[in-house]
Amino acid sequence: MAATERRYDIYDAEFRADPHRVFAQMRAQDPVFQQVGLDGETPIWFVTRYEDVAAVLLDDERFVRDARLAFTPEELEAMPVSGVPEAIENHMLNRDGDDHRRLRRLVTKAFTPKMVERLRPRIQAIADELLDAVESRGTMDLSAEYAFPLPITVIAELLGVPHVDQGRFQEWSDAIITPVIDDAGVERFNMQMAEFVTYLTDFFAARRADPQKDLVSDLLTARDATDSLTEEEVFGTVVLLIVAGHETTVGLIGNAVLNLLAHPEQLALVRADPALIPAAIEEVLRYEGPVERTLNRWAATDVELGGQTIRRGELVIAILGAADRDPDRFEEPDRLDVRRGDMRHLAFGRGSHFCLGAPLARLEAQIALETLLRRLPGLRLAVPRDELEWRPTPGFRRLESLPVAW
Repeated sequence: MAATERRYDIYDAEFRADPHRVFAQMRAQDPVFQQVGLDGETPIWFVTRYEDVAAVLLDDERFVRDARLAFTPEELEAMPVSGVPEAIENHMLNRDGDDHRRLRRLVTKAFTPKMVERLRPRIQAIADELLDAVESRGTMDLSAEYAFPLPITVIAELLGVPHVDQGRFQEWSDAIITPVIDDAGVERFNMQMAEFVTYLTDFFAARRADPQKDLVSDLLTARDATDSLTEEEVFGTVVLLIVAGHETTVGLIGNAVLNLLAHPEQLALVRADPALIPAAIEEVLRYEGPVERTLNRWAATDVELGGQTIRRGELVIAILGAADRDPDRFEEPDRLDVRRGDMRHLAFGRGSHFCLGAPLARLEAQIALETLLRRLPGLRLAVPRDELEWRPTPGFRRLESLPVAW
């Protein structure tokens, strides 16, 4: 394949407006297919069928996030530097095996269903406060004024980040997940990451001097008491929790509202029976999940998948949004059905890297949707649906803005 060849354009605005049409073609014609990525140079294998995607997610020995498990030291030395500070990349999502389990174990207890349930009153209070601020106005950008501030406030309070700094965390988080190609973008990114590292260094120093009842204090205490975490691992873990702790939930809340408003008969079912809200959230996760595709994995050895041979060291991306609409797995997959019996989607992943924050994301989305529908019974889109724009960030599926009225 020529270095510039790209059979499926999965980065442009036309694709973002309707990715599922392209995903259907990929599943049917090229379920395991290699083409160049966003940079126009790097070959990547894209996997789209449910069975194959699940196989990749479950096989953390042959499909790895940690490049050290796929390359020799000499090969690693020759690889280009990512530009992201090591402190920010040193987290569980970039590790496998014992390293991954050690990092994950230290934060798992904060995200168990039991611990997350304790946050219910606070999440409910935040949702009500946000609607109190806009209810009399009759209109809002649901993404910016409701779907974003709710989860960022929750994760910031959980970590101990002061409310006044949450806006800065949004900027840093956006910088981390947005690819940069040109020199100006790289320079801006480097400046933002330097600011982020400086902020966290000062924040950690303050928590060491005066520990609080928050997750950052707990992580630092665990590191100081048992040396289970290096300083860089504390950095990486906090960054991961900030980014993953709000970005995907913003998309989930927005996607849930958009798709229910676009399917009035499904919205009517949920309004008539709020007990359907958890099922509605699961169906939206399957139908229009906020994480469209996984992060890159490397083949740690030669692998046969879907009739193709993936060589050691080659990049692999599993497309969750394609897998969750696979007609071989779900009946009428392109139909939103809040009463669907089979909800075993892959939106939170599968296997060792299954989303640690899934219980929190589910609870936040359920409370956000229930509160919204109860308090704003006339909720509707304020602009035609075809005027809505999707964010261009590869891998994530959420709107730039979601104007609604009531």
